[in-house]
Parts: sequence; C-alpha cells; structure tokens
Amino acid sequence: MRRRCLIACGLAVALVVPVLIGTSCPAPSDPFYLSVTSSRLNVGTQVPDCVDGFVCLSVVNSACIIVEFSLYVHNGYDLQLDYCTWNPSIVVGGTPQRASEECPGYNLGEFQISRVDLFTPPAGLPTNLYPIQGSDIRTLAPRESVLVQIQDGDIKTFGIALGRVGTLPAAPEIRDAPRYRCTMVDLGTINVPRSPEDVPSGETFQYTIYDQSDCAVPGLARLAVRTGTSGSGTCPPVR
Repeated sequence: MRRRCLIACGLAVALVVPVLIGTSCPAPSDPFYLSVTSSRLNVGTQVPDCVDGFVCLSVVNSACIIVEFSLYVHNGYDLQLDYCTWNPSIVVGGTPQRASEECPGYNLGEFQISRVDLFTPPAGLPTNLYPIQGSDIRTLAPRESVLVQIQDGDIKTFGIALGRVGTLPAAPEIRDAPRYRCTMVDLGTINVPRSPEDVPSGETFQYTIYDQSDCAVPGLARLAVRTGTSGSGTCPPVR
C-alpha cells in the first residue's frame, strides 16, 4: 500500500513521536483519511498504522491555537477488584466466586473501567495518567501531532482530556472517554453488560482536535474532537 507523509513508529514498549503536519504534504491513500479544510487551513492527516502486539494513539492539533492534553490509560487488570463494584456473598481463598462472570476480564487484562473511574480512580488507587515524554500534560502547536505506541498488555481503557493552555488538569474543555482496545481472549460466561470496543491490536486510534468556528477568531476557538482508526478492522461483538 502506497505511503506518503509517513509517521514512523520504532518497535518499543512506549514510543512517542512528535510530528509536524504541513500543507505541502500530498494526500495519503490509507483506508482512513481525515481532511480539515477552511479558508485559513487545509490540513490533511493520515492515521498511521501501528505494529502487531501494540495499540497506537495519535493526537493531532488542526486548530489555530496552541492546545494541551493529557492521556489516561488503564491496563485492564483489576486483580483486587478495586474498580469492580460487585459484592459477592461467597469468598474462597480471598477470591470472590463468580468474579469472572460479574467482573469479566478482571484477571486477564480485559476489564473495562468506566469514564468516571478512568479520570478519577477509586480512593487509594494511583492515577491513570499516562506520561508523554515525561510529562502528564503535553502541549500541541497548530498542525503538530504526537503518536504514542503502547503494548497490548498495558492498555485496555483509554481517553484524553484537553483544552486551551492552562486549563489542565482542573478544568479541561473536552474529555473523550472511555475507549477500549478490542478484547483478545474468550471471557466465558458474562453476567453484566459490556460496552462496544474501539480499536484492534495493531491499529492506531486517532484524535483530531479542530475548531468548530473554522478558525474565524482563534481567541474564541470552539474546540471539538473527531476520531478515527488506521484500518478497516473492527472489534468483535461484546456480549
């Protein structure tokens, strides 16, 4: 498949690549192509492929102002059942019986946590902030992007918070979550609802930040987010 303006990922557990996107780049030919066009900007962004065994997250700023964002990631393990709110009546050897049915995937890296718990974990648990280049808050200039590569076993639930410079962490303008890596193992019998999932292993999930007012007045930008993936792969139905 023909590639232009590629964003290259090195094979590492967590790799972050800052990329400047210029208007001189020709349009790519990948399955997913997002074009944001206005009288001021004509920015096309290709969603790059990831690699087997990893999920990549891409954040692109196509707005006319500097923005900042934070990435939140949970690995899908809840061995102490801190996130799961099910309270069983029978406990054997410290493990609640039927926990795999009421908290599916808790011991397999496949447990889906909620939006609230992703941004604000239960009391006593560490934050789910995922540092980018050593920082919990990453700024993006107009037409700048960041690509993060995370091993499958380190990501299940993910999301971002974003806004103008100075709004994070207390008052983000947008929170997009929860998103989920596709389940990769058989979870057996499940007695609780599960949410649809978003990105298979080996693909990239992209957030594109844009201005709903088309950059007419940058100081009054109305920020929004569009999302897409690098391929046509879909997650299997969640029972």
